[in-house]
Amino acid sequence: MTWYLIETLAQAPSASIVFKEGEHRDWTSVRTLTRSDGLDKIEDLIADVRTSCEGLDRIEQGRLGPRRIVMRPVLGYEGDVYGIKTWVGKPEEDLTPERAIASVNWDVQSLVARHTLESYMMSSISPEGFGQDRDPGQFLRKVAQFDALNELAELCLNDGTRTHFSGRLTVLHDDTRLMAWRGLARSSAGPDGTEVRGMFHDVTDTEPPQIAPLTALKLSTSDESATGTVLVAYRRVPGEPEVPALIYWISPRPFFVAESATEHHLAQQPHARLPGNLINPEFFDEFIRAKKVLEAGQDDLEIPMVIEMLGREGDWVRVRFHIRRYPGAVGSLLHIGRFTRLED
Repeated sequence: MTWYLIETLAQAPSASIVFKEGEHRDWTSVRTLTRSDGLDKIEDLIADVRTSCEGLDRIEQGRLGPRRIVMRPVLGYEGDVYGIKTWVGKPEEDLTPERAIASVNWDVQSLVARHTLESYMMSSISPEGFGQDRDPGQFLRKVAQFDALNELAELCLNDGTRTHFSGRLTVLHDDTRLMAWRGLARSSAGPDGTEVRGMFHDVTDTEPPQIAPLTALKLSTSDESATGTVLVAYRRVPGEPEVPALIYWISPRPFFVAESATEHHLAQQPHARLPGNLINPEFFDEFIRAKKVLEAGQDDLEIPMVIEMLGREGDWVRVRFHIRRYPGAVGSLLHIGRFTRLED
């Protein structure tokens, strides 16, 4: 029982396998499903879904015996089928969980990205704020690391350098999780062959999100006396104040900081609401004020402040904290924090 992702980005009948159980496949022929799963009619099934824009769930007889095949289209903003999530198993087997996949289309003239609500919700906790058309800065604002961004740009510029793209990226979810995504795209797509179409695939369960701190964060210029360096994100729930959260240790976690606010809280007050935050709530406003200053986009600006963090024994420890934007568009949502302990 296996989930495949079949891309149908180019004009029909072009199609290929690009993922198997969340692991990348290099634009593999769909005919491998005939050999591995006995699906003699796989190309006909793909054509059916592509034409109807609807999924299917049926038993197919093949050379290896009966197989249940489930196909679910990944639709673009205009309703075309960009890909097909395909599950193959024995008739008596239960369907396994599928991974989040969504489409995107780039206008080769303006580089405006056109996506779907499904794409937006892959990194959001609410549909509020969704917009179908996004300029490049808006579309990539939650991307924390995208080493192959220049390759995607070459494809979208449509200068003939590239015909297809695939690469990994790290994305910040609104609930402050870092996610591992894989992106892929083709040029010469669409009815008239002038579009760039692509998909993003959440593969966090098969590979960890990647952050390259020494390169991306340029920490070689950081204060060597700093004992902690961490990524700070802001939990955004509609109708509630923003809440800062430490989400990723770049340095080793300093010995004086508790490993988990949640675990400590459960041990002390098992029936109370979980805080889940290593920052003393009394100092949340300090972070929100700093965030507003940094929204101006000055990557080199650092905001100093004195705050309290949860210590190993459940006490609050005073630290001198310096905060700055993470490089790139995601810096409006993600910050770099460096801190040292202050003597009592």
